[in-house]
Amino acid sequence: MEVRHVRQVMPAASRFSLEVRAGTGFELLIGLSAVAGTDEPRPSWVPASLDACPPASREALARVGDLAGELWLHVLGIALEHDADDSAALVSAVKRVPPAELRRHLVGVHVPAWRKLVGVDTLGAAAAGDPRAWARLLADDRYYGGHAAESLATLMPLSAAETKRRVVAALSTFADEVLAPHERAIGRALEREAAAKRTLGSSLSPGELISAAAGGYVYEAEPELTRVVLVPHLAAAPWLLLCQHDDARIICYPVEPEGQDGEQTVVRKALKVARALGDEQRLRIVRRLASGDATAAELADATGLTKSTTHHHLAQLRDARIVVLRGNASGYFYSLSATGLADAASVLAELGVPRVP
Repeated sequence: MEVRHVRQVMPAASRFSLEVRAGTGFELLIGLSAVAGTDEPRPSWVPASLDACPPASREALARVGDLAGELWLHVLGIALEHDADDSAALVSAVKRVPPAELRRHLVGVHVPAWRKLVGVDTLGAAAAGDPRAWARLLADDRYYGGHAAESLATLMPLSAAETKRRVVAALSTFADEVLAPHERAIGRALEREAAAKRTLGSSLSPGELISAAAGGYVYEAEPELTRVVLVPHLAAAPWLLLCQHDDARIICYPVEPEGQDGEQTVVRKALKVARALGDEQRLRIVRRLASGDATAAELADATGLTKSTTHHHLAQLRDARIVVLRGNASGYFYSLSATGLADAASVLAELGVPRVP
């Protein structure tokens, strides 16, 4: 692989359709993935942790699994299949899905990357309750990003009917208790963002629009996927969530705050840069990337950090536009962004911070 100290890349000609979808159904699932997946404080409507959820939601989520964050992202496919953009439509759609089919969604039968990794027969058998298939899935540390046990261990021993009861209960309870008080405002904000990106798409190529929306993510087209769906979210900033469902690549990207004047925007950008570079571990990642592109696993090895900690730091660096991500399910690579570094210096200069000679 060619190695450069800093590079900015764009994808080759696109061979996929691109659409922007927004709604509180997607937001509900992303919020569930965030609250179950991390205890980091979030400037959004999502509780800071499971313990911060209302009692009924906390109990319902515990019956699915305290750490079942990624599981909820596998339900995004149901939202797409049923055009269930708002939360009520999503809950209704999940209720209509046969229990056995819901289990197939949760295990990842509809995820091309998982089918290629472990085989569709193994996935189907695990969804049907075969303990040997489930053991084979757990033995592969790439399946579910190595978090299959945390995400699925509570549900997999259950019947399909009981699995569905618990998933529907968690969805509906969390929607009623946590999302509902904010849903109207969230829906308006997401639709404004989607409309803005649709307008921007009239002057950009699909690849350029993905990069503009997703903070410098350079998507490389996947032969098995014929469409890309951009989904804005407020629930899990600054995380970029890359998912698959059948023939679709689903890119869930964080929405930038609204209603800020020029000075506030500069200050916000400066704070992101300062936060990104004000951590010794993130500086170690930047120094490693100065010598060439790397995967998250390579960065973890080079810095001695865990994979989850490395992903956390990369999210902060990408949010500050210092690092860009490129690739697809075949492989993701991080690079320093020439444009982002220049912008960071420019922002600091606007605040009167002198450049270091």
